[in-house]
Amino acid sequence: MKKSFYKKRWFWLVAISALVIISATAFVIENTYDDKADEESYNQENLFKKTRDSDTSIIDKFNLVKIGAGGNSLKNVESKFGQATMTSNTEDSKNATLTWQNLKGMDDDVVIDITFQDGIAVSKSIKGLDIDRKNDLTLADYNKVKTNDSYDHVIELLGNPDNYVESNGIVTMTYTSDVEEKIDDATTYIKIALNNDEVTSKTQVNVK
Repeated sequence: MKKSFYKKRWFWLVAISALVIISATAFVIENTYDDKADEESYNQENLFKKTRDSDTSIIDKFNLVKIGAGGNSLKNVESKFGQATMTSNTEDSKNATLTWQNLKGMDDDVVIDITFQDGIAVSKSIKGLDIDRKNDLTLADYNKVKTNDSYDHVIELLGNPDNYVESNGIVTMTYTSDVEEKIDDATTYIKIALNNDEVTSKTQVNVK
């Protein structure tokens, strides 16, 4: 009588080989995904840092927009971002807040607002970045930020903000993503205000 195929040595050799190949493939896929996630997190963590190729990134273009005295013209800003999605004054875009959405390479929630007076940019903001942080921000991190700290030092301590607003020399940075909460699902954020590159105030809500 012939042996059943599952009792033959070749069957088990093939089965074991297949199991090894499947396990190795799963390992490679999992680690490749983890590496990609780490890379994306790193890229987000460096959004607001200056780069040499400053004309390639939406964030870099946003950083290059000058406001106030010597601010960029409407034409200059449109050369960076294209035509605005919305305007607060359809009859006079030179005296209005223009909004850009659905920006290439950015999440749909990311919105840039730039306000113009007489065709010159006077304030700007970028919101909805939803930064994926390597470590959650805690109350201990918040407490490290001191009055008179510089912008760069705040970025070193907390990373990049999810919302950034600059107007009349005042920069306001708000952190909402990956912040440890005292109460789950309650409003939670850290807000830092700077004037002339120095921290002037800070607030936190529900941070653990």
